[in-house]
Amino acid sequence: MARSDEYGLMDHPSWWSVVDSLNLGSAFRMDLEQLARRPVSDHSPSGKTLSFLIDEGIAQKAVNLLPFFQHIVIKCGDQGALVVMCIPAGEAVTCGWKFERSHPAQRYVVAQGKSGEMVVVQHFPPLPVTSLANVTGAGDSFVGALLAMLADSPTILYHPKTIHQAISIAQRAAVLTLQSRAAVSPLLSTLSKE
Repeated sequence: MARSDEYGLMDHPSWWSVVDSLNLGSAFRMDLEQLARRPVSDHSPSGKTLSFLIDEGIAQKAVNLLPFFQHIVIKCGDQGALVVMCIPAGEAVTCGWKFERSHPAQRYVVAQGKSGEMVVVQHFPPLPVTSLANVTGAGDSFVGALLAMLADSPTILYHPKTIHQAISIAQRAAVLTLQSRAAVSPLLSTLSKE
């Protein structure tokens, strides 16, 4: 919709200005390509890689939306979840990502913008599902758990440790619902921060 002729949001000069200020050059692309070579999960014998992030343009489309949305969380089904975010310069100074550099082996890419803002792309492997009872409501459970944590702690995504905690809890919420015959697992209230 953002690219549609009707709205033309990505043709607007302010969009170009924001994207240009992110300073996502060849180093960012090389780091993203290294990330795409990683397996979907280090514990799964499926042999699938994260190449879908580049081949299907998922990472690029998400980055193109950063002028409109500061945080983008993409559920990728049995391929895990992806977080793409732009941390504004004022917040980047104090956030936990400040001293991080890209580390594709740890599933994240970090880029520093021209004005001090930071772009983070991070993949989270899928959690195992031991028994699949129902797919209805799994996405809602994921989003609901994540939103509850963000309401409690709005900066939870701004630290490498707490973002792992948040996405892990959201993924566990989705797995509980996948393993339940109910549209939303009644066990969601048993989830806790670890």
